[in-house]
Amino acid sequence: MANIKDIINKHARSEDDALFLARLDDKLEQAGRGQLVSSNFMDPHQRSLAKRLLTGSSITYSFDGGYDGAERAVCLFVPEYLNTSDQTTASLREVLIQSGQYPIRLLRVQHDESKYVNILTHRDYLGALMNLGIRRETLGDILVHRGFAQIMVLDKMADYIIGSLTQVSNASVRVEEEDILTVEAVNPEVKVVKATVASLRLDAVLAEGFSLSRGDAAAYIKAGKVALNFEECLSPDARVAEGCTISLRGMGRMVLEEVGGLSKKNRMFITIKRFV
Repeated sequence: MANIKDIINKHARSEDDALFLARLDDKLEQAGRGQLVSSNFMDPHQRSLAKRLLTGSSITYSFDGGYDGAERAVCLFVPEYLNTSDQTTASLREVLIQSGQYPIRLLRVQHDESKYVNILTHRDYLGALMNLGIRRETLGDILVHRGFAQIMVLDKMADYIIGSLTQVSNASVRVEEEDILTVEAVNPEVKVVKATVASLRLDAVLAEGFSLSRGDAAAYIKAGKVALNFEECLSPDARVAEGCTISLRGMGRMVLEEVGGLSKKNRMFITIKRFV
């Protein structure tokens, strides 16, 4: 396993990245003493950095956001006595829940049904939590439903949020804990983009999906702001295939839904599903 300073010098694109890797290395050292250790929540970019740090480690680890398919996840460093026979995230989650060691709790934020209440969005819920002085890394996915939201939070923050969050936008809310296994999947709102590209290069597909110039798309990629299938990708000419997920930090995520035939100008028809 490489030295932490070498990893930071090679992969960190900012001071935040360097600090993140250094803190995760401290967690890895704790795990080396046979403890169950968990990190804060990571976004896909940080998860990509974490995998680079953990390559070659003898410590078993798993990324888990509280439910299958979560975008934000903690890293669980698993001691040998907790290793499960099939080594899946779901089976480890079940073991930790049953033993009372699971570091994530699920909160339900229910708002009143007054006709004067705006339709609450992900941004509304996140903003209300930030206004309480809560750091983003202590919060996982926020799943917005009609009339309520389910929020994944670190165990250490759950009681504070339950006792402190009373208002989201112009709505009064009440917060209670739910069984983590009752999380309800959300079908996100999507925008379908149909376009043509000269090739399935990452910069070309990214530009079409987010209405960017090809040059801007390439610049975002080289700056480390783009993830391909939740892995940081620094190559504008990386090949994208049907079904690939592309994330642009600060702007969202999209999936290359379909690659069709060729136009009269020999360009490929593509269909992109962008999450809005």
